[in-house]
Amino acid sequence: MIRKLSVLCAAIALVASAPAHAQTKGQILVDVGAGLPFYPSSTGLDDKVGFGGRVGYMFGDKLGFEVDAFYYSTEPSSLSYTGVDITETSLHGRFTYNTPLGKGLGFIAGLGFAYNMWGDSANANPYFGRDCPVQPSGCVDKSMGWLADYGPGGLLGLRFGAGGPISIRVDFTGDYIPSPIAMTMNNTTDQVYWGMDAMLSLAFGGKPGTPKDTDKDGVPDKTDLCPDTPLGTAVDANGCPFGDADKDGVTDNIDKCPNTPMGATVDASGCPADADGDKVLNGIDQCPNTPMGATVDAKGCPADQDGDGVVNGIDKCPDTPMGAKVDANGCPVDSDGDGVADYADKCPNTPAGMKVNATGCPVLFEPGKSALVLEGVTFATNSATLDPSSTEVLDRLANAAQYNVAGAKLEIAGYTDNTGSRAHNMKLSQARAESVMNYLISKGVPASALTAKGYGPDFPIDTNATAAGRANNRRVMIKQIQ
Repeated sequence: MIRKLSVLCAAIALVASAPAHAQTKGQILVDVGAGLPFYPSSTGLDDKVGFGGRVGYMFGDKLGFEVDAFYYSTEPSSLSYTGVDITETSLHGRFTYNTPLGKGLGFIAGLGFAYNMWGDSANANPYFGRDCPVQPSGCVDKSMGWLADYGPGGLLGLRFGAGGPISIRVDFTGDYIPSPIAMTMNNTTDQVYWGMDAMLSLAFGGKPGTPKDTDKDGVPDKTDLCPDTPLGTAVDANGCPFGDADKDGVTDNIDKCPNTPMGATVDASGCPADADGDKVLNGIDQCPNTPMGATVDAKGCPADQDGDGVVNGIDKCPDTPMGAKVDANGCPVDSDGDGVADYADKCPNTPAGMKVNATGCPVLFEPGKSALVLEGVTFATNSATLDPSSTEVLDRLANAAQYNVAGAKLEIAGYTDNTGSRAHNMKLSQARAESVMNYLISKGVPASALTAKGYGPDFPIDTNATAAGRANNRRVMIKQIQ
């Protein structure tokens, strides 16, 4: 029988998993169920299951008082016994302490008084108690019509939630009886009556108050598994702080970016920013104002491999020589637009349109040539006076002549057509050559590098039979003669 009741209690513990109904002030609890006494061997009685009921009242959410009564019908364990059964009514009154152990489970401890009434059948039974002529200690007085023993008692129990106000309760009891009912005069020692019960419990009424919440996290102390949570900390249903997997200060329950790298600064949603768009997050970025498009290292700082002040990724000329002046793209500046950067240009003010060599200086003669017709240099008719339109050509010539090969001698040669006398044409060509030479000297060409010579109508380059041919023959040339 004990094994069957133990199995029943275990089954109750497995099945009853709903939240245990919380006890509250003013609540009345009514229990009905079965009990099993474990009689001391001195009584000589069999242990048989009985039935009973209990009524309790809660003074608060933990402290209560209850009374119960169980009825048992048993018989002496003697194999030769053929008489009537012996009945017992066990009465208890006790104060109880109730506390939750977690979801669907509560603990009960009780302390009070036990009173056991043995019925008429016990009084009439010669095997159970006996009269004593002088009432010595250990004898039983049967004059009351029933037998009784009593003493303090205690209880330890578990309450399993079964849904709503219904719960299932399993208790283990122990009553200390200083003067127990005994079968013989020789056995009058104090006894402890052990027992257990399993009961269905129904709660009525009660006035639930505001649950105590010491750490103000919204989870009552009775179910708060982390009762000392700092004020303002977000907690889960058990009252414990949410985790922060990426350690960014934003708890996992609201972190929209749960894998933020360590050290990055985040917003209220736990997401980091990248102010300069270099893919290194704020808080990790040690160079937070990197220009857009620059390539950076793991710390968010850009490099400038050629040291020109324009960082890699933006620098379109990443191999500029050290010290070269560069533009916003990191490319060397070419102030005179001659195709040679300033850092290599030895003639930084070359006029626009002039051909230059690798050092940026004007080229006087085409490669492989040592003479040049000065196209566009003209004079007034039958005069050595330069036309104003000639100055542009001569200015470029003067610039180029200044950077000619050191020590070179240049000849300004004048030519005419065959119109007029030879003597006149010789004189006119000389005057025109000198006019050009003097202009070049006035523009900075060293006089020591120049000579002027008129060739008149000699060495024509075209026919003198036509006007166009004669115009071509009227020319000024510059020649390198040394």
